[in-house]
Amino acid sequence: MLKVLRIATLFLFVATVGIFALFFVHEKKNTDTTYPEIKIVGDVIEVSIDATEEDFLKGVTAYDGKDGDITSNIVVETISKFIEPGVCKVTYAVADSDNHVVKNSRTIKYNDYTPPRFIMNRALVFNVNETVDISSAIGAVDSIDGDISDKVVITATDYTADTVGVFSVSVQATNSNGDIIYIDMPLHIEDTSVLAPVIELSEYLIYVKKGQEPDFNKYIESVTTINGQPIEYDMIVSTNFDSNIPGVYSVNFYATTTEGYQSHSVLTVVVEE
Repeated sequence: MLKVLRIATLFLFVATVGIFALFFVHEKKNTDTTYPEIKIVGDVIEVSIDATEEDFLKGVTAYDGKDGDITSNIVVETISKFIEPGVCKVTYAVADSDNHVVKNSRTIKYNDYTPPRFIMNRALVFNVNETVDISSAIGAVDSIDGDISDKVVITATDYTADTVGVFSVSVQATNSNGDIIYIDMPLHIEDTSVLAPVIELSEYLIYVKKGQEPDFNKYIESVTTINGQPIEYDMIVSTNFDSNIPGVYSVNFYATTTEGYQSHSVLTVVVEE
């Protein structure tokens, strides 16, 4: 009886090993061990800042030994921050029917990208008796992100509260792609009479190209009393602006009423290469 039991056990063991071996061979035979391949035409592609995923995928194909053409499975996995202004890396990924995933990448260049720019809604000219709120006066816009005023940071200022004088302000802003812009401007704190005229400009910060000579007077929108009533005035425009040297310049507008009350506003001009 014991001998029969041993034979039966041995037989069961051999049968189990045999079944397992057959299963292993079958699985190995039917398992896809090939990986797909992503092919890219061109190491660099130029696109617009309004490019869609379809634009990013131009010239990108994928093939798998088992599934064949799987180009339709390709996705844009990531777009990096800028390597340099307007240039980044895009990474593609594709999976075959056995969930084998491969990736490839290339350089993307935005052919119409422009760096962020600062904007201002008032001059940095404050009365000594008013709250000096620099952050609400300066914002920024970006060609890709749009309004990035919430990314504007005042990095330095030597302003002393309740003190008349000219101080310095340093500001920076960063877009989502890591492009950083900077500007240094004067901050004017003045003791101005309530009877002084109010100067409104149509713009408080403009960008011009090197060699461009703008007509600064066209930016004077109105000169009124504190209640918005038109008044007679004399205007003096003073500036060290030099269109041939890139940099940041102040154009100072001084309006004086017939009674001798004077006010001051500033247009900031950035000369670019």
